[in-house]
Amino acid sequence: MGYYSGFEYALDNARVDKEKAKKLEEFFASDDENIYGFENVKLEYNEEGKLQRIKLLDYYAKFYDDRLFAQKLSEVLVDGKVKLYFTGEDGERWGYEVYPDRVVELFTIWVNEYEYPEVKKFLETLHTK
Repeated sequence: MGYYSGFEYALDNARVDKEKAKKLEEFFASDDENIYGFENVKLEYNEEGKLQRIKLLDYYAKFYDDRLFAQKLSEVLVDGKVKLYFTGEDGERWGYEVYPDRVVELFTIWVNEYEYPEVKKFLETLHTK
């Protein structure tokens, strides 16, 4: 048993340090007891290090290592960002925006159609880096 969740991601001009990417893969291929859903993860990138794919054995798994993966990925990124999205078996949603050396938690909120215009207007006033 355990808590299963689905994993999706979005790449936004993400570029990795290729040597550090190999070390990340080695870490997640190890027997470390903190590794679950990201076991044997592969980062696929081109010659310039532009990240093209995060390859997993299964995209529906026990991602108890979600925060660990986000942190390790932040140490590998040299430019751009990656958004990691998770949907739990009970419908719960969470995620992370991963930047070079920084991880920002993502939260989901629900607003109705009448609240949305005001919320959207407010969100457009925010400037995040």
